[in-house]
Amino acid sequence: MAVETGAFAGIDEADFDVFAVPGLEARMEALKAHLRPKLTVIGEVMAPILTELTGKPLYAHVAKHARRKTNPPHDSWVAFSIDQRGYKKWPTFMIGAWQTHLFVQFGVIYESPYKADFGHAVLSESKRVLELLPIDYRMYPDHMKPEGVAVHDLSDAEFEQLARRVIEKKNADLLFGIPLLRQVVLQMSGEELVEQLRTAVVPLAHLYQLTVSHL
Repeated sequence: MAVETGAFAGIDEADFDVFAVPGLEARMEALKAHLRPKLTVIGEVMAPILTELTGKPLYAHVAKHARRKTNPPHDSWVAFSIDQRGYKKWPTFMIGAWQTHLFVQFGVIYESPYKADFGHAVLSESKRVLELLPIDYRMYPDHMKPEGVAVHDLSDAEFEQLARRVIEKKNADLLFGIPLLRQVVLQMSGEELVEQLRTAVVPLAHLYQLTVSHL
């Protein structure tokens, strides 16, 4: 599918560096001036792509960080869900940035009432999940931390432990995805980045179709 990126110039140094700005107010101003407009464009471009890949209407929601009163955000994102009003309840796709990399993820966060169902779906379809995900994809047990663990480096017991964690622990997340390193992203044009994002979400769209059928 041809992707219309318009005037989107990609992600630059200033977008990543918003997370180096000290203080909540100053960082939020930098985020609004630099990265957030880019996330908005990514949302506009990727929502129809994800809709086509999943067969479900998916809507973009750019993070506002409105609840923060003291601590500045260390990352920001645009999330995609079937609900026009929000995303936290639903299995969701997330595309966003830390200072060191972009991330492309799919799964549930701890606020979702479907998180245990999602964990059970991942466990019951574990063989297929592993078949769908390329070698460089990761599992993320906490969406507030940048680190993930390489899915194909996990033993069966370790994979099951991470999946069960989202079933049993109130504040657990479970997402799958891939990091796109800052130095690589900085070399991409807007069109190249969108094509990379599209490539990255294809396995996750298959995972979406596999797991939501169990919810």
